[in-house]
Amino acid sequence: MKKIILAGGSGYIGQAFYKKFQKKYNIKILSRFPSNKEEHISSLESCDVLINLAGASIFPMRWTPKRKKIILDSRVKYSSKLLQNLDKFNVQHYLQASATSFYPFSRSEIFTEDSVKQYDSNFSLQLVQEWESQINKSPIKCNSLLRIGVVAGPRSKFLAPLTLLYNFFLGGRIGNGMQWVSWIHIYDLIQAIDFIIENKLQGPVNLTAPNVITNKQMSEMLASVLQRPNIFHMPKWFYQLIFGEASELLTEGHQVYPKTLVDKGFQFKFDEFRAALEDSI
Repeated sequence: MKKIILAGGSGYIGQAFYKKFQKKYNIKILSRFPSNKEEHISSLESCDVLINLAGASIFPMRWTPKRKKIILDSRVKYSSKLLQNLDKFNVQHYLQASATSFYPFSRSEIFTEDSVKQYDSNFSLQLVQEWESQINKSPIKCNSLLRIGVVAGPRSKFLAPLTLLYNFFLGGRIGNGMQWVSWIHIYDLIQAIDFIIENKLQGPVNLTAPNVITNKQMSEMLASVLQRPNIFHMPKWFYQLIFGEASELLTEGHQVYPKTLVDKGFQFKFDEFRAALEDSI
């Protein structure tokens, strides 16, 4: 039985992974918010796999300078310290969470793991690219970057506020609704992480369903499944007013295709958003 240490195991993804695979693997969870970060990191031990899912919530709070520092430190600084401590232990495989925000916002381009790294001025892209760069400090030979899309599923922090709005008859598309939403169901997400471990996939892996949707399509499906109207459409500036710079996560998007998983033969249970949605609510 492989031994896995899971950093950030108290979060939505970490808990789902633990509950599903606690009998397959010997999993030790490290708290996402330790009272003493240095002591927390020094409590590491040798293991077959180290999964780093740690990171403070990036939404829905406004990105004030103070909040940006918390977001950055919980990902970039924490991952850096974690990796610097790994040379003291025998770890065979390191998996670090990342996000599809690695790719720039685009209406037309389709991004895969083979896409050339691009730069932009938006905070979410800069954050993720700096976060990923920490893996260059890894003393481990086998390293994986998990570029996770929007996560659907029961108790999803993404879907919960949306379904609440629709249940109160306040649902509608965001802006013109043409922004892409690259998503994945929690079931497929944790199965994909297990697939990466079993097959020792290295480098970046896009953890998204193969069929992306637009925000307009998503809002129509939400209205249909919840049997609620889809008429409360608010312009882009409204979200910018409410969330400030963080509104980019709602008003912008990109098409991210899971080329590595598909090429390696991973089978998605939820490859269509409607089925994922019906299973989530």
